[in-house]
Amino acid sequence: MTESGSEEQVLQREIARLESEGYDVFVHPRAPLVPDFLGDFVPDAVATGNGKKIVLEVARPSTRQSERLKDVAARFAQQREWELKVLFVAPTSLGTTLPVQSRQAIEGALSEIERLRDIDALRAAFLLAWATFEAEGRASVEGRFDRPQTPSRLVEVLGQEGLLTPTDADQMRLLSEKRNRLIHGDLGTDIGAEDLERLIGILRQLSATGTPEHSN
Repeated sequence: MTESGSEEQVLQREIARLESEGYDVFVHPRAPLVPDFLGDFVPDAVATGNGKKIVLEVARPSTRQSERLKDVAARFAQQREWELKVLFVAPTSLGTTLPVQSRQAIEGALSEIERLRDIDALRAAFLLAWATFEAEGRASVEGRFDRPQTPSRLVEVLGQEGLLTPTDADQMRLLSEKRNRLIHGDLGTDIGAEDLERLIGILRQLSATGTPEHSN
């Protein structure tokens, strides 16, 4: 099925539809909500209810994505309790293409984050760090992030590419929950110094492996 809108819009519409039909929906779930047979695959959402268990994935049509989802779909072949639902986002409606940032621009953002940290502007630094994380992903994995991305997809792809360790990926998923609450207006979200330091550390590791073609 192909839907119009950004990946996040398509996901939120489907979540709203499922919830209206009586399902409980868990966004970017981890074990034990994700069935063991999926291995290290982290879906966009899991829905349970009405006697069904659904794994939901929103994807952008591409040869590489199709191969990945074909592998995931094969894992459902012998499953009776679970079903896979994939929503493809129409290529013409994915939103604005974003430019790859230079290595100099990314390093400048990292320096700005650290200056904000030094004056205890932790929330501002935290949000800029997440913006830098997406810019870093776009620079590091050519052609995969040319449009706006959800944090979960960034973490998933960078993990698959070996640019995030499993431990770092788990930490980023936890931090993304705070990012989502804060960016959507929960101004009481507590951003601790340790949260920011963890995020800066991961950004520094990613920056150290920056690709030469984007280092101008």
